[in-house]
Amino acid sequence: MKNITKKMGAFLTGAALTCAVLLTAALPARAKSLTEFQIDKLNSNYVAQRVSSNTSESMLIQYVGTSTEAVVTITTTGITAYAPAGTADTSFGTASGTYTLNASAYDTFGELCDAIDALASYECALLGGKRSDDSRKLRDQTAASGTNDLKATGGARFKFDTGAAAEAGTDVYEIRLGITPGPGGSEVGGGGSGRSVVLKTCTGNANVIGNIKIFGKLRKHQGATDGITRDDTTEVWSAVTADDTDLQVPLDIPEEGWLYFAEDAHVVISAGNGTSVQASANMLECQWEER
Repeated sequence: MKNITKKMGAFLTGAALTCAVLLTAALPARAKSLTEFQIDKLNSNYVAQRVSSNTSESMLIQYVGTSTEAVVTITTTGITAYAPAGTADTSFGTASGTYTLNASAYDTFGELCDAIDALASYECALLGGKRSDDSRKLRDQTAASGTNDLKATGGARFKFDTGAAAEAGTDVYEIRLGITPGPGGSEVGGGGSGRSVVLKTCTGNANVIGNIKIFGKLRKHQGATDGITRDDTTEVWSAVTADDTDLQVPLDIPEEGWLYFAEDAHVVISAGNGTSVQASANMLECQWEER
């Protein structure tokens, strides 16, 4: 009787352990406690930014080499670096210091910025530019000493143009606002903080009938293993705007935010239609939280 009782006890104990293990494996990750949630809120960064057609920025390039200065010439066909002004930096680009922007290996912002960032003396980060953007949308400029010096603290920020040779060098088709969460933001060396953008609201005013579009990797896809690439080229929301009329989205701002993006995800908001020139009065403004 004693042995039978002992064996029965051992069986029940083992069964209970097995059941506990199975239940533990099936349970979802523990939700944050109220205290943890409150700490996250206290550590959040609350940010707002407004850009116009002539102030939205596409890309940041920084020179970290030994020269005292670095500048670039940008045309609809190429970007050429000089370090210092007047001396071509042959370590930049693939032909005498030039990246050919319509070459298949560098015809998007993502490809071009990756190539520049891989160089020993240069670093690159996207601002309002998406990885899929035509790299010819970098605003044209002529290299001159003291103009957009890549060696300056924080590097040089380059604005947009249409990418078309027939348009004026300062014309743009879309107004852009780019966000990378964390200290430094979208600047070189920024990001990597483990923070996420929680978009609250945006207001856009575009020339001619256009739209507000939002791109980025949503938090719900963080860690996804379905083989689908999601980044700042992934459109997650869109609304049509009337000509030269403010449109706020969403109209009622949710208490806990509207769109929640993945950790360290580069988020891009765009206003315009990609074919009509935006006037200086057209603008885009957003409010968001980084937590």
